[in-house]
Amino acid sequence: MNQQLIFNNDFDFNSSRQAVSFSCLVSGLKVDCYIALPAGQQPERFLQQVQAEAFNWEDAAEQAIAEEAYSSAGEIWL
Repeated sequence: MNQQLIFNNDFDFNSSRQAVSFSCLVSGLKVDCYIALPAGQQPERFLQQVQAEAFNWEDAAEQAIAEEAYSSAGEIWL
């Protein structure tokens, strides 16, 4: 486990961004991560799917952070 990267168990649907959101701590700094809602998908159902696959999404976020793929707002979009 990467001690510099800690994922919070805070998956939620962000309606203003139309994405599932979660966060992690990177060397003590909070980074917000988002997974865009696919077209035609119900938000509640998509949130459940993301939560069921949390480990895979956390791996994807860890890779994006390692590649420093931050948006201009300092967020990670998957």
